[in-house]
Amino acid sequence: MMSVADVRPTSQLLPTSQAGMTWLQLLVLVSVTIFFLSMSVPLWLEQRRVAQADVDVEVISEAIKKYHRHTNQYPEFLDDLVSDPGIDGWRYPYLNEIPKTPWRGTYVLIPKIYKVCMADDGRNVSEKYLVGGASEISRVYLEGRQAIRYWWQTGPID
Repeated sequence: MMSVADVRPTSQLLPTSQAGMTWLQLLVLVSVTIFFLSMSVPLWLEQRRVAQADVDVEVISEAIKKYHRHTNQYPEFLDDLVSDPGIDGWRYPYLNEIPKTPWRGTYVLIPKIYKVCMADDGRNVSEKYLVGGASEISRVYLEGRQAIRYWWQTGPID
């Protein structure tokens, strides 16, 4: 019959080289984890910035549409959404403030093509997100069927 004294923990049954992770294994595990994090975090941050910019231009576009419904004209500048430009029908600030882009740049209106988009102000914004880029972040704020005409425009329609 076995006594309690005869039972040894499993860690004592294995040689010390196999009794858990070695420092080398731990170092490799931490290194691989850091490598994968360093590869995925910048991509995640970029996707987050793009999503925020997309939300921003949508919010600005909706504010412009409200402005138009109240005044029967479109604003010339984004500041007209925040402070009274002195025109009939302007009711209240349509935005509390004009947001900065996630890259700390500015948004602009392009009145001739009815778009709100990111300004090319020398920030670290990829060219593909600017007007005319492959992944342009912008909104046409014109309502109705006319908006379709301006959706793909990057410059004034002749």
